[in-house]
Amino acid sequence: MLARKYNYEEQWAQSEQERLRELKELQERRQRIRKANYKLFRRRLFVTVGFILVMYAVTVMRSAALVSAGNHLIALQTQESQLIARNAELKIEVDQLKGPERITSIAEKQLGMKVARSNIYVKAVSQ
Repeated sequence: MLARKYNYEEQWAQSEQERLRELKELQERRQRIRKANYKLFRRRLFVTVGFILVMYAVTVMRSAALVSAGNHLIALQTQESQLIARNAELKIEVDQLKGPERITSIAEKQLGMKVARSNIYVKAVSQ
């Protein structure tokens, strides 16, 4: 039988070189994926931080608007209570001015009128 001579060392060296080349390619691929993942992570992080900042600004503006509305409401309530008090004063003054004693005193002093002792009725004659 004829035996074939195999050169195992040469085959082993070639296969070792192929394995090293595949290993380098795999490492390069992993680095590219890591870089891509890092870029994606950074982008998502910036978007998230930006969104949080925008929501914070909206919340602050809304709070400022609510405080302003509350202050305006308090001012209106104060004005309402002042107007109600002034209205009560004016009603008392109107009642005093409408009083029969006042009207009688004005008629007597300014117009020179006198109070009748009894009611006098005048009959109007139509012509």
